[in-house]
Amino acid sequence: MRFLVVLCLSALASLAHAANFVSLHQSALKIALPPAAGTYDYTFTTKTGFKQQYAPEGVSGCAIGYATGGCAFPGGGSLALPEFTGYQLQYKEFRIYIPAGTRSFMFSGYAPQRTESAFALRYGSAPVREAALGTAEYANVQATEHIDTTFSRLVNEPGADHLVVHDGGGTVRFVGGQLDASKGSTSQGNWLYIRQINGSPLYDVQGAIDVDMAKYAAGYAAITWTATTTPDPVEGPSPAVGTASSTDQQATTQASAAATVATAVLSTASQPLQLGITLAQTAADVAANPKISAWVAARIPAQGSAPDLWFFRKGDGTWTSQVPADAEGIAFASQVTNAATLQFKPQLDFTEAEMRAANVEVHFGYRAGSGAFVNKGKVWPQ
Repeated sequence: MRFLVVLCLSALASLAHAANFVSLHQSALKIALPPAAGTYDYTFTTKTGFKQQYAPEGVSGCAIGYATGGCAFPGGGSLALPEFTGYQLQYKEFRIYIPAGTRSFMFSGYAPQRTESAFALRYGSAPVREAALGTAEYANVQATEHIDTTFSRLVNEPGADHLVVHDGGGTVRFVGGQLDASKGSTSQGNWLYIRQINGSPLYDVQGAIDVDMAKYAAGYAAITWTATTTPDPVEGPSPAVGTASSTDQQATTQASAAATVATAVLSTASQPLQLGITLAQTAADVAANPKISAWVAARIPAQGSAPDLWFFRKGDGTWTSQVPADAEGIAFASQVTNAATLQFKPQLDFTEAEMRAANVEVHFGYRAGSGAFVNKGKVWPQ
């Protein structure tokens, strides 16, 4: 009996301590809205609390935060974390919610160069470590940490502290990497707790979570929210949804192997770039799928601390950076008659020279009938 009482008191103490960690989602997230057709004037909206920031309907697309290949087309999405810039954080204990459906997670901060900072991270509960790292321990962590596998290790080792230190170069990388090599995703949501144990407060934190949108939406619907005007998920794990499966990815790979894409430039040097993207499929695939939808996206790769930017070219000639729950709404061609050879001719508003100067890439993908989405990747420049 005494053992059970001690165990319960320890659990309550841990929860009380975790409650002291400030939710980053309680800071406003600034979201860029797509400009009106023919203009370059961006407007912004701000939302506070995870529930408002990341509702599956109209969730922000890859134009905000870091992006992975899965973000580029329907079936994936990027949730940008709130960004703080230009002033020091007022706390050294904070937490971030990692939702169900998360495939990869990247998180970093900024500390002055040639300084030392150390952090203890734990998934699901507050880290135990409170003491600062000594010189030898700091050097050992710096030499042995593998940030690109941190996300997988955090999720798979929820009862362990993970130590991260500043390498002295400015950016402090806390977490990186995919859950697994098969693009699997988390089956339930939970909080990541971060405690700074060495150094002064950070000047900047930012990052993004790449998700399987279907599983994310199911997980979001199962969350129990705090009773506040800007709700966050309650602390503790959310109900599990689905499994971390790579079946859809395997289906996509098989389908993409059977179809080919060729790209030609249809415009002159002085004209806005227009591409002819020719998709060739087998007769059997066409017979099985009489309708097809196609997506065209422009990607501006990340530069320095700036994230990747993704913009979808819609069939009406406008651009959007938002990925709605129904991805047909941002298709370049939606539910058109399928054929063995189809050519899509997006006109992209900027000349080839302007596109190359900005390092823009054009990506293409399609979905035949009710089949899996097929990401053909970069189709220009080749």
